[in-house]
Amino acid sequence: MRSKRAVVPLALALGIVVAAPGAAGAATPSQARASGSDVVELTYPTLVRVRVARAERALTRATRKAEHGKIDEAAVTFKVVRRQMAASWRGAKYVIRTAPPPPATEDRLRPRARKAQDPAVGPTYASPPETAMRVLELQHDVAAEVGQLIDGAHGTGLNALATTLNLANDRRDSAMSYILSVAPPVPPEAEEGRVRARASQEEDAAPTFDVLMPTLIPQFDDELQAIEGLKSDATDLTAGGRRLLNAAEAQVEASKAFVNTHWPPVPSED
Repeated sequence: MRSKRAVVPLALALGIVVAAPGAAGAATPSQARASGSDVVELTYPTLVRVRVARAERALTRATRKAEHGKIDEAAVTFKVVRRQMAASWRGAKYVIRTAPPPPATEDRLRPRARKAQDPAVGPTYASPPETAMRVLELQHDVAAEVGQLIDGAHGTGLNALATTLNLANDRRDSAMSYILSVAPPVPPEAEEGRVRARASQEEDAAPTFDVLMPTLIPQFDDELQAIEGLKSDATDLTAGGRRLLNAAEAQVEASKAFVNTHWPPVPSED
């Protein structure tokens, strides 16, 4: 996989900065890994990559059908989105569950991604935490896209959107709980452990959940901003649609609080 050369600030190297809300097309930490002066694109396990791609294609088709008033067809396609989104997380759980134990600390802190001057060594494969984050990113994309279709939706169309939005939010909460159970964060009092995670990322090692989970916060903020904006300027929002948005907003707020409680962002070192 050809790497994209770029000057990467420390925050990106740590995996704690993502694109600002609305910055379409920007690579997130789950899609690339800093390697010295390079940003190396990641290759995801087939078990997850194929399913994520299917879900994304189905989401595009369903959105297009909904926009053209083909409500029944859109409802059927949203079933594909839900099925593939669920399958993506099952694949990620398998990758996490079957991953070999991490190497010893001294080996884990050694550089793993190639430097620009090194010979090509093939694609950089995503680690289990990076693979899980790719699915969490998919869940965010589904929730954000579906939320913006609620204005004007009613009947069968609104039901399909509600089912899909609720599944995305519920599966994301379930995923975060699973990650907490298998990879509990470094205790707040163990500051040395958090510093070690930071140092590990600076040395080009694959980021851990401790480093990656805080990157969900900007995604939650983006969804909350989108919901508030939609409730403010929507011209054809039904009472049922407003109730759906209010429920989603409350759930996203709770999800954000969950991450902030267990994986608070590491303060920047100024």
